[in-house]
Amino acid sequence: MSIDLMSSQQVVSALDLTPPKHGGDLAGWQRKVGDKALSWLDLSSACNREPWPIPQIDSSLWMDLPDQVALLDVAEGYYGCRPIAIGAGSQHIIESLPILLRESKPLSDLRVFVPRVGYQEHAFAWKKWGYELVYYDVLEELLEQSFAVAVVIQPNNPTGEWTPASTLSTLIDHAEKQGASLVVDEAFIDPCPERSLLADVSQFHWPESLFVLRSVGKFFGLAGARVGFVFCAKKWQSAFKNLLGPWPVATPSLHLVSLAFTDVVWQVQALQSLNARQAVFIERVMPKFNTIFDSQDSVIHPLFITWTLESHEYAVQVFEMLHQVGIHTRLGDGWIRVALPAMSEIDGLDKALIRLLKSAGGRELA
Repeated sequence: MSIDLMSSQQVVSALDLTPPKHGGDLAGWQRKVGDKALSWLDLSSACNREPWPIPQIDSSLWMDLPDQVALLDVAEGYYGCRPIAIGAGSQHIIESLPILLRESKPLSDLRVFVPRVGYQEHAFAWKKWGYELVYYDVLEELLEQSFAVAVVIQPNNPTGEWTPASTLSTLIDHAEKQGASLVVDEAFIDPCPERSLLADVSQFHWPESLFVLRSVGKFFGLAGARVGFVFCAKKWQSAFKNLLGPWPVATPSLHLVSLAFTDVVWQVQALQSLNARQAVFIERVMPKFNTIFDSQDSVIHPLFITWTLESHEYAVQVFEMLHQVGIHTRLGDGWIRVALPAMSEIDGLDKALIRLLKSAGGRELA
C-alpha cells in the first residue's frame, strides 16, 4: 500500500504520537528541576566520555555547500566498504526506511518485528507510518515468522546483548527468501569492528534485504555532529538520495568526521582507554552500583553498563536517589544504563556513590 493511500486523518493521528525520551537531556532536566541539573555528571547518553578532540576549522566551511564525496571516500577506508548514503545521524536513516520500503516495493505484509527492549526510535518510526509492530524477546523467534521488516540492534542498546553471527546469517537468508527486509543497527559496534556485518558482507554481493546502520555519535563521542551511514544494495542508492535530500549534513560535520576517521592514532588510544577505564570501573565503582541497585544482573559493553532491577518502581526510586548526589543515568522500564565514565570522572563518581550509601536513603536502598 502506497503512503498516498493513507487518509490525511491517519497520517495526522500517527504523527501526533508522543516521541520516546532519550538520554543526554540535561537541558530538559534544568527546565524541570533548576540549574542544579547542569552540574550533574551526565552518564545517560552512553556516548564516549573521552570523545575525539575537535580541532580548529577553517571558517569557510560554514559558507560552503556540503559535498559528501570526500567523507564517502574516507568512510570506505574506515568501514571496509562504501556507504550508500550519509544522513543526519543514523536516526535520519531510521526515519527514512519506513517510507523508502513502502514506496519502493509492494508490501502485502506490514508487520515489523522489533526487540521488546531496545532503542525505541526504531519502533516509533515504523509505527508513525502505519506498520504493524510485533515485539520479540529472542531473535531466534523470527526464523519461524513471516514479516515485512525485522530490526536487530547489534549490540543491543540498552541491554548490551549480542546476536551470534550464525543467527544473523541465518536471519539474512530467511529475509531474502521471503522478500523481506532486515535492518541491523550497529551504532555501538565500533569498539568491536570484527563483529560487524561489514567485515563479512561484500558490497558486490550485498543482499537486497539487508540494511546496516552506523553512527559516529557513540565511539567517537560526536553525537552533535549528526552523521550516520547506511550500507545496503546499490539498488537503493537513488531512493535514499531522493529521500534524504541534497544536503542532509552540514559541511563542518562532514569535514570533522573525515578527520576523525583518518585519525588512527586516536582510535587505537581510545580503545586502550575504554579497556583501562572499564577495568577501573569494574574494580572500584561497580560494587557500589551493585549495592545501590540491589542487583548484580548487569551486562557490560565497552561504552556502557546496564543493570536489570527488580521492578520499574524500584528503578525510578534509585534513579531519583542518584540525582541527589548529582549522578544522571538512563532510566528504562525496570533497568538503568550507566555510561562508562571518563577516567577523570571516576574518582568523583566513586565519592558520590559513597555519600549515597552513607545517607539514610542509601542505607534504605542497600
